[in-house]
Amino acid sequence: MTARARIAFALLWIVSVVVLSAFVAAQTRREPGAVISGDNIGFRPEGWNGKARTGTFVVRINGEWVDAQSVMKVAPATR
Repeated sequence: MTARARIAFALLWIVSVVVLSAFVAAQTRREPGAVISGDNIGFRPEGWNGKARTGTFVVRINGEWVDAQSVMKVAPATR
């Protein structure tokens, strides 16, 4: 193998390692169902909306995370 062929092979190998490293770094790590939480209230991230994180608020009932739903109540009218 000539010196020129060795250098070409080494450069090709380095380029392939750099490309593969960039591809691996671009992959996101995500645990399915991961919850950012306190004791009984949490947030399950689902995606991004620009720079804002989107997701669902959850509560722990009997050790299981369940989606929370808010209820809007109308205040009584005062006279």
